[in-house]
Amino acid sequence: MKKSLSRKILAAVLSVFMLIAAGCVKGGDLPVVATPSPSPTPAPPDTVRFVAAGDNLIHGSIYLQAARRSTDGGYDFDYAYENIEDYFKDFDVKFINQETLVNSAFAPSTYPQFSSPTRLGDKVLEMGFNVIGTSNNHSYDKGARGVRSSLEYWNSKDVVNVGFYTGDDSQDIKYMTVNNIKMAFLAYTYGTNGLSIYDETCPYVIRPDDFETVERQVKIAKENADIVIVSCHWGYEDTNQVNDYQRMVAEKLNIMGVDVIIGTHPHVIQTVEWQTNEENDNKTLICYSLGNFISAQSKGNNMLGGLFQFNIVKTYDENGGYEISIEEPYFVSTITHFDYEFSNIRNYLLSDYTPELAAKHGVKGYDSRFSYDYIHNIVSDVIPREFLMNK
Repeated sequence: MKKSLSRKILAAVLSVFMLIAAGCVKGGDLPVVATPSPSPTPAPPDTVRFVAAGDNLIHGSIYLQAARRSTDGGYDFDYAYENIEDYFKDFDVKFINQETLVNSAFAPSTYPQFSSPTRLGDKVLEMGFNVIGTSNNHSYDKGARGVRSSLEYWNSKDVVNVGFYTGDDSQDIKYMTVNNIKMAFLAYTYGTNGLSIYDETCPYVIRPDDFETVERQVKIAKENADIVIVSCHWGYEDTNQVNDYQRMVAEKLNIMGVDVIIGTHPHVIQTVEWQTNEENDNKTLICYSLGNFISAQSKGNNMLGGLFQFNIVKTYDENGGYEISIEEPYFVSTITHFDYEFSNIRNYLLSDYTPELAAKHGVKGYDSRFSYDYIHNIVSDVIPREFLMNK
């Protein structure tokens, strides 16, 4: 027992001498064991839920029905949108292409030169839309006075309105920051139905193939935002096929570094795709056409529209750096419905639409092809399966 204890004491003494020799213990200090610093923990990711709607195309039958429903002598648009507006509640950023000029300078008017009452704008805001695209072929329908009145209305609201330009990029490129993610918005149109504005002081629209201007604006937007989203009003009307002009512009915007392109104008839906290039490997998400959000057009294909949704995700590393990604892009189909002779115009999510409603659609009086199967077949033919939420 004593021999064993002596050996333990000797071993302890030798250990101390070895530590002293190694420089770990000096004088009468006790040995010190270093505690490793904890690794930095990355901040949790930030996310913005984004949705875009197509052409809010307010024909005369829509605003006249809203006038008849009003109890105060104005316009009540609630009925037109009541079946679909709850869908937007879960999104942070909501874009809509406001096809017709919302203004107080002119009385409401229909095709070919539209004017919509400010009550329509109020309803758009009530549904939660907070990015309003105003660059389209009807932007000049009421001349400089219409442009100014429309901008006066939207500028008085807490929204981003994008589409008219003054020549001052610091004012014309629009930004919104949500959940620590800064988004830049630009909007362009292929034309204005041959109409021009000769007042040099009036804000104007820009063509998407004005590449010198567009490239300058995209470059500034990329320097000041996490993500650049561009609305393009383009394409041939009433065809589900993307044309050469759309593809050419999309390729240019992809190379410039645009992250998302939202297409409008054809009044029917067109395909969705990711596009990359060998020059800089930029990846762009493109929806070529969302079709109509609501309208009183008379072709079966015009009744079908879409909502384009995706998440913008900002992922941080342990050093505070971050990456931006676009995740879960989906095309959600919608339908405009009306009864006999364009009565009771309203819209639905296609997932809520029934064969019974389709059988009674008033558009069948103008286009016998329309049916429940007809619209579902268009969706499956046009939109790639990977972008359909209900595959």
